[in-house]
Amino acid sequence: MLSSMFNAAILDKTAKVLVQQRQRASSPTILRFFAHWGGIGLVPLAILDSSPIPTFGSLDILTAFLSARHSDLWLYYACMATFGAMIGSYFTYKLGQKTGLAWIEKNFGARRSQQVEYALERWGSGAIFVSTVSPPPCPTSMFLLAAGAFGYRMRKFFLAVFLGRAIRYGLLTIIAAHYGRRIVRYMRHPGQYLWLSLGVTILIIAITAAFLILRRPSRVPEERLPHAS
Repeated sequence: MLSSMFNAAILDKTAKVLVQQRQRASSPTILRFFAHWGGIGLVPLAILDSSPIPTFGSLDILTAFLSARHSDLWLYYACMATFGAMIGSYFTYKLGQKTGLAWIEKNFGARRSQQVEYALERWGSGAIFVSTVSPPPCPTSMFLLAAGAFGYRMRKFFLAVFLGRAIRYGLLTIIAAHYGRRIVRYMRHPGQYLWLSLGVTILIIAITAAFLILRRPSRVPEERLPHAS
């Protein structure tokens, strides 16, 4: 199932989140550097965030911070973060095409790679959409790499990534513009709200799975099919 596969991948990442809290505390210099450029700085950070290189939620933090500080520019920040994420997703997709399944299995494990392959075959765009719209600690880069390695159709890939990222950063900037620094504190210390993040992710998975199931055309029983004369 889509939910069980995502839950397994997310729970594998959960333990790392607590470790990342210490690492995140040592990375304010990176945030200050990109924050100096405002919305333009979101683009390169979003490209990096969509790669296998861990950014420890820096893009979400900076996007929320800028939107909280300049609430009237929330749409601009959402667009810049989404734009950068699209570029980064393309590079990661191409990296997956070049490195192939063997590299993914080596770095993420054969079992997890098989789960991702099943998710892409079973749910298609829905699996990519959930991975891009869900909050941390969802392992987004693994799905982007796998889509390239498994030769997933690029047009559907980009559509799913765009919808996921646009919804994610659109909601994030709206909430940050409304609630200000409180949402920034949440983004800087996600370990304190881990169960909330997991709950939101599971809810997104359930809604997406239900939507995909309802979209499927119902099968016509064989006895109702017209017979050739």
